Amino acid sequence: MLFTKLKFLPFLLSVMFLASCSQTSKKTEEQYLTEAKAKYEEKKYDEAITNYREFLKNYPKSGQAIYVYNQIAGIQIENLKDQLGAINTYKELAANFPDSKEAKQSLFMVAFIYDETLKDKENAKQAYKVFLQKYPTDTDPNDKMSESARTMLEVLESGKSIEDMIQQKINEMGNSPNPPVDLNIQDDPSGTPQSGTQKSTPNTSDPGSLDTKGTQSEKPVKKTPDEKKNSMTTPQGEVPGSDPASK
Repeated sequence: MLFTKLKFLPFLLSVMFLASCSQTSKKTEEQYLTEAKAKYEEKKYDEAITNYREFLKNYPKSGQAIYVYNQIAGIQIENLKDQLGAINTYKELAANFPDSKEAKQSLFMVAFIYDETLKDKENAKQAYKVFLQKYPTDTDPNDKMSESARTMLEVLESGKSIEDMIQQKINEMGNSPNPPVDLNIQDDPSGTPQSGTQKSTPNTSDPGSLDTKGTQSEKPVKKTPDEKKNSMTTPQGEVPGSDPASK
């Protein structure tokens, strides 16, 4: 029995030695990132991704992990033109960090790549639906991804162009209970705004029409009888008091 144990002792020692070597040779996070960056700058994109993947394998919950996922996806999109690879990377990020803001960005990018790059409309529609199921509204006022995803899904399902959808939104706004105020306003002879309008704004571009307080002067500018007559019949858009003979 003792002989049997001694027989396996060298094997056990070798396993322990290899394990200890493995632990001591493990790179730091910074080493992985530095080597990956160097490979990228040498245009060795596959090797850069390999370094990033080793980082994720050894430090899956690192504070740098999300950054590394985005670096991998960026290389796949821009340098390797591997759109499907980027889609898988974004899905992986969203699955491993579901509560991060980058998870939302990643799922949106999945749909966007299907839609705009691969022109795979069926998978794009499905991806937008998955995105909207998890993120039905935008909670951050600076974040419009949910709104954009809903519009893009409407475009895909309706068959309309994005320009048509925008025009439809404008038309819907125009038919709302509170339509925009018409800025082309005319006063009636009494000086009171007509029904449903606002009183026109005084012309402050002419310094001569303002009093010393910067408000519209009530005192008329002295004019000759002919000028008074002409100013009463001035067409809209002509400067009051101008000399008709100069036209």
